[in-house]
Amino acid sequence: MKRLCEVVAVVVIASSVLAQSEEEPANLYANADVVFTGRVASIEQGLGGPSVSFAIDDRIKGVSNELKTLNAGVPTETRCHKFEENHSYLVYGRRVGDAVVADPCEGSKLISQAEKDLRYIHTVDPKVSEKCSRKNLRALARKSPVIVTAEVIGTQDTVGNSPLQVGIWCGLTLSTEDAYYRVREVLKGDVSAKLIAVEHLICWDTITVEGYYPELSSKLFREGNVLLLFMKPGSHIPEKQLPAPYTLVFEDVDENCGAVMADDEAAEFTIGELRENNAQR
Repeated sequence: MKRLCEVVAVVVIASSVLAQSEEEPANLYANADVVFTGRVASIEQGLGGPSVSFAIDDRIKGVSNELKTLNAGVPTETRCHKFEENHSYLVYGRRVGDAVVADPCEGSKLISQAEKDLRYIHTVDPKVSEKCSRKNLRALARKSPVIVTAEVIGTQDTVGNSPLQVGIWCGLTLSTEDAYYRVREVLKGDVSAKLIAVEHLICWDTITVEGYYPELSSKLFREGNVLLLFMKPGSHIPEKQLPAPYTLVFEDVDENCGAVMADDEAAEFTIGELRENNAQR
């Protein structure tokens, strides 16, 4: 996707208030002077602190079409995770004089962890939407040969004798990590076993990964979670060996929305549509 040419320099300041990163999106949006999504193009250390330049993807609130470079003298330390180059974020910023200040402790987050925020922002600006929206899940449902709801039993790190080694991001090679499930309901296609393995793609800045690390999200793939899975039969590894008692393997069909919480609003809507379609057959 071609990125917009606008680049805004955003100053990162320190904060001792960690809890605000969990603040409700409506409050974060209302209290921000500037809201946008963008990729960190560069980070420069100035005399007063770091300056982070973002290549803008979506101008949501308070961002003009003009090129702006904004700097301020600030401390370099922060108790929240700092921005990192080449990752994409949803940024909540404040205006301090002529500068835009984005504090990682005040709501800014990886775009892959911003689904709840983007879902709220959609109610304010319909042009902005979360990745796993009703529309996108409906499209996945049409193209996926197999769809189930299933309970997470574990991942490659916790099940069997083949723990995940050093993870790598997908790109030139197909990088995946296995997750293991107990099938709750088959919504589309054929699944001949209750216990299944699914290969999930490990790609940069995607919802199913653990933020900055090339492994499955420990929050999403927590034991006992029930997920809506969009899959296709088979494995990208010839003669793949599965830990007992798993004998059936699938691949997810999307690195972002191939696995979503089954009680998510968009997932519940999709499940309802699939059940209705099945009842009409």
